[in-house]
Amino acid sequence: MIGIHDVGGYHMGPIETRDDLVFHEWWEGLVFSLVLVSAVQGTWSLAEFRHIIEQMPPAEYLRSSYYVHWLEAVEELCVRDGFVSREELTARRQAIYNGETPATMPAQVDAEAAQNLREGIQNLAHTGLGVRRPDQPRLFHAGDRVRARVLAVPGHTRLPRYVWGQPGVVVSYSGTYPLPDTEASGGDNPEPTYMVRFAGADLWGPGTETNVSVVLSLFESYMDLDPDAVAVGQKAVSQ
Repeated sequence: MIGIHDVGGYHMGPIETRDDLVFHEWWEGLVFSLVLVSAVQGTWSLAEFRHIIEQMPPAEYLRSSYYVHWLEAVEELCVRDGFVSREELTARRQAIYNGETPATMPAQVDAEAAQNLREGIQNLAHTGLGVRRPDQPRLFHAGDRVRARVLAVPGHTRLPRYVWGQPGVVVSYSGTYPLPDTEASGGDNPEPTYMVRFAGADLWGPGTETNVSVVLSLFESYMDLDPDAVAVGQKAVSQ
């Protein structure tokens, strides 16, 4: 979807980084852990998680930090999956605002549950919340010249706006995975994926630094064979 979240590739000024810190606030680590645990225990996909963040009001999205976005999404999904109610979240938030000491949960020891959770989180590191599917017949192959589609869809998509309509070259096939566009609404539509290289000059103009390129992982429905390249090839054959 077109939204304030899709700013990749745009000139937004310098990015301030701090290499010495993984988390800048103590609660960010808790949110990170909560997302991992709920992803293993819940029913949601990464596409659903991202799409909730994309639907945040633009002003709220801009004034809140990265892990606030995560918290917004995981709260919504935990309510949906029945782990907590909206009323419980509201009551706990109000208690914190009032300076009340939150009640602590009783300690529980369940070795089997802990091991299952540990294995589930380890699997997330390998799958990225997406499971590779059996290979399908493919439209593209390494070396094909393609052009990214202009995909102004109302829902979720992983095709960044800055490559819309731009030419690229297929580098390799990456496997078949669920299409995020349909997975975000609970559907399932596996598609081949490809690594595609885009020249910096095509994306940002002739003033781009020499030999700059960007390689993106794109789903098959995000692109077509480049009509200009096809026309040139047909002309060469006819001659």
